[in-house]
Amino acid sequence: MLKLSLVASALAGAVAAISNELAAELGYPAGVDVWCGKAYRASNASFEPGGWLETPVLSTTPLLDLSIQPRMNLYLDGEDYASLIVNAPISYMNGKSFVNSTFNKQDNLTSPFTILFVDIQTSETGVDLVSHANVTINSTANEFVFSLASFTPRLEPYEIVITGAAGDGAQFYTATTELYYLPKRTDGGSVTKVDNLYGGLLVQDYLTNSTEWTSIFPYTYYVSWDGWLDLSTDNLKVFKDQGFNIIHIVPNEALPNEAFNFTQLDSFLDIMDEMELWLMFDMRWTYTNTSWVEQQVQMVNARKSMLLWYTGDEPDGHVDPLNATKITYDLIKSIDPYHPVSICLNCLNYYFEEYTSGADIIMSDPYPISVNTSWSTQYDTACNTTYGCCGCDDCDGTFEDVSNRLDLYTEYQEILGLAQKPQWGVPQAFGNETFWSRYPTPEEEIVMNMLFINHGAKGIAMWDYPTEAGIANTTGALSRVLTKPAITSFLLGSFVQALPVAGEERIDVASWTVGSQMLVSVVSKDYVPAPSANVTIAMPAGVKATGLSELLWGSGWVVAGGMLYKTGVEALEVDMFVLDLA
Repeated sequence: MLKLSLVASALAGAVAAISNELAAELGYPAGVDVWCGKAYRASNASFEPGGWLETPVLSTTPLLDLSIQPRMNLYLDGEDYASLIVNAPISYMNGKSFVNSTFNKQDNLTSPFTILFVDIQTSETGVDLVSHANVTINSTANEFVFSLASFTPRLEPYEIVITGAAGDGAQFYTATTELYYLPKRTDGGSVTKVDNLYGGLLVQDYLTNSTEWTSIFPYTYYVSWDGWLDLSTDNLKVFKDQGFNIIHIVPNEALPNEAFNFTQLDSFLDIMDEMELWLMFDMRWTYTNTSWVEQQVQMVNARKSMLLWYTGDEPDGHVDPLNATKITYDLIKSIDPYHPVSICLNCLNYYFEEYTSGADIIMSDPYPISVNTSWSTQYDTACNTTYGCCGCDDCDGTFEDVSNRLDLYTEYQEILGLAQKPQWGVPQAFGNETFWSRYPTPEEEIVMNMLFINHGAKGIAMWDYPTEAGIANTTGALSRVLTKPAITSFLLGSFVQALPVAGEERIDVASWTVGSQMLVSVVSKDYVPAPSANVTIAMPAGVKATGLSELLWGSGWVVAGGMLYKTGVEALEVDMFVLDLA
């Protein structure tokens, strides 16, 4: 396993105080160690950490929040068409004034404002991409396909502008976005696309020289380089044979370069290229050193198995400079615009906008198992919203910490008026150290994994590997389910929808619908079985279940009257199955 010092430094904030300059910028006393902006040593007093994102005062009248975004974060030379996603929801938080009426001059009648007439152009050339189109007011995910024939491949983005108006022209709206139409790679390196509609990643199967873009659900661990992986290249096969489709290698902090022995790493990357084990390249110790970042990106970006970059590991917890992730993000993109960048946040609510500005993918790591979230066992202090470090920031020490974190990060992006970035989950797969007195059980591990997925996670990277055999075996089995193309098509090809449950309180149910089938995930968060409980799950309005097509995990449910029924629920039960729909 990873050295305990590595785990502690990554998770507990037991590092040197932030610089006096940064402390002054944030309004903190000099020389005080902080985690998520909070003093946590008994020798230091509490102070207000700041950085808290508040829900704004809502408008008393409706607003129309028009936005536009490319379906894919990038398109390549040789692709003939692209598409744009247009959203026009009614909001009371973001947008421009909306009055639900429009005047028809021909018949002198006023009618409800239900249709927005839109045109989409490129800003610099004025070329029309979409003309005289209609968007229903209070709708989202409207997709418009257009030709790329008028675009020249280049590294700089094209600005796209959408204008929308009511039929009488009295109400007018506009929004912009950026479109990347990139040259093809000539160095043999891979390309990873981000689907801005459903949040998944798409790759090409280079082992078969496929030109098709295929969705991949990344399922992996943070893997110790110097503690396990570098012992033998055979460990790469061991890892992939367990069912994991990417690998996140944690660099060696003890080396002078705080990264890797690249001569040795290259021999591993050669094998990963051969077996198509995708790489999540970690620069946690060096990401604020821009010259060293540049060298690492240059060394690795043309790998066939390169999937995405990872820069800030809990930058909010460590209280890295607020612009650090964005500076590195811009540098990486200037060298390698072909792969997305990820970071992992640790704090509940601390300078979210600043740190996530430097990422395409937001990860989060609330670790709720066997942890005291009100009293720090490490520092012998209380933990609250302004003081202390208990390992799970502002947590309750329950499974709800997992689902709440993803839900809150979604809400923060809504508050900021930003397009939703994909989120990934980092379930706890360690214990017996620092704040956590034991490992999760295999059952707890699966509950955490599926709660992340039920609440919208588009990838999973557990901390950390190697782990206990029971956890490794169980998650290996789950990986074979989640990474199956048929199941990935649900998770990354539709929107997640919660389903209502009756009969038991702590059951979380999510669904994904594609065509005439629905994937359903049922997670019980209760440690006590309920053998006599009669549990029902209702379908969305207008949807009727006709039968259970495939049981993927756990036990089956009975389909009757278009709904789901089950008598008895096991402790920490997780069920996953595919339904046929009418």
